[in-house]
Amino acid sequence: MKFREVNYAYPLHHVTVKQRVKLRSGKLDEYIILYIKPIDSETPIVFKELFNYFKKDGSKSISWQRQVARSVGLFYDYCIVKGPVYRNDNDVADVIRGFVERSLSGDSELGWTPSSVAVVKRNLAHIIEFSKLTNESLCDELMPNDGKTRLKYFYRAYQVKKHVLLSHITDVKKVSASLQSQSNDHIYQFNRTPNTRRIEIFPEDLIEPLFKYGFKTSRGEDLGSKMITALMLFGGMRNSEPFHLWFNDFSIYPSTGKVGIFLHHPSESSCNIPPQKKMMRKEYLMQRGLKPRNDNATSKSYHAGWKDLAIDNDHRTEIRLIHTMIETNFVDWWSEYMHIRGECMKSYKEKHGSEHPFFFVKVGDKKNLGAPLSMKAYIDALKRAVIRLRKRGYSVEWGYEDGVSPHPMRHWFITKLEENDVSNKIIQGLANHRNILSQEIYKGTTAAQIESSLSQISRNYTINL
Repeated sequence: MKFREVNYAYPLHHVTVKQRVKLRSGKLDEYIILYIKPIDSETPIVFKELFNYFKKDGSKSISWQRQVARSVGLFYDYCIVKGPVYRNDNDVADVIRGFVERSLSGDSELGWTPSSVAVVKRNLAHIIEFSKLTNESLCDELMPNDGKTRLKYFYRAYQVKKHVLLSHITDVKKVSASLQSQSNDHIYQFNRTPNTRRIEIFPEDLIEPLFKYGFKTSRGEDLGSKMITALMLFGGMRNSEPFHLWFNDFSIYPSTGKVGIFLHHPSESSCNIPPQKKMMRKEYLMQRGLKPRNDNATSKSYHAGWKDLAIDNDHRTEIRLIHTMIETNFVDWWSEYMHIRGECMKSYKEKHGSEHPFFFVKVGDKKNLGAPLSMKAYIDALKRAVIRLRKRGYSVEWGYEDGVSPHPMRHWFITKLEENDVSNKIIQGLANHRNILSQEIYKGTTAAQIESSLSQISRNYTINL
């Protein structure tokens, strides 16, 4: 069997393009557009059904749209190439099963190399979900009707009913239908595969030298990157979240030496800036010619993703630094960085006519001095910090597989909490994990218990800066 010289399924009759689209409302937004090439046609056409599907849920990211478009595009390729085989067959589920089988094994006619079970499952889920929401008749064909299958879903529904609050008012039939719609077992039974997912954790022995030496540059210390690293390692923030922080999201308490940090929803939270304290952040930004950083229509350097995390009624969540030494130093870093930021904002205001509210800004870039710091700029700074450590003799390599990248910092944060016997409810709150029972996160815990847990970490893990 011969394959194309690529290690992924190569598109044959489709192409995906990121395009700026003007909607009927007049709003400009960016979408992933799937172009398909019908049989006997030289001109590709827009797959409008998929575009309409994306428009229905504006909360989804561009990367999600790209994955869905790729999945649907590959299925379209399969239907075009293998269509003659199914010419007299109206069983759509059988066509999808064929798509799954050829995806797993590879296909020389399509030029596909074998894909992993995880990738094929993801593609199948995207195709089924798109089909369910856009074609009711197709949905009916893909849903099982036999009694045996229904019994399996009813059993799972009863298991949910037994473990859910207010179970006495839970409609088992509705839960069963929901579970049935979420599972694709009736389409294709995948072989069980071992769970080989590796959870990489930032190397603990590198944390102290990273803060001591990693961010020292020829122009001084890169305080912005140092603070972002502290927020991820000791505050558990996801790698995009620090870039949503505004300058007024920090509160310093001189009497205690502590810092209060609140992460706000990028658009829906109030700006809390006089005299328009109640104005939504998206409106405040719009007045300055900016958008929330999670808006898909923003530039790549400005964009920062947003996880649908647990937030309170004010659309915010508190970030707690879990080590007193880091918190003490963070207060000093904040004070110094605010001065640096203030000087940079003078240049930004002179160029753009007004200031922006984002806390982390470009410091060394003379052309864009004071502009909101990009995620890429931070990644580059972290890579340079790794090089500096290596020059000092530390054994460190950049990369997720070695735990030296942003997300493993959050893994270290959660692991450190678990090692110090912090309760799951407190961990859930500190990590801002959303849950359908989010009001239960702190049930049975008090502020004193949280403070006690954090103090224990400071006692058990020593860091000297």
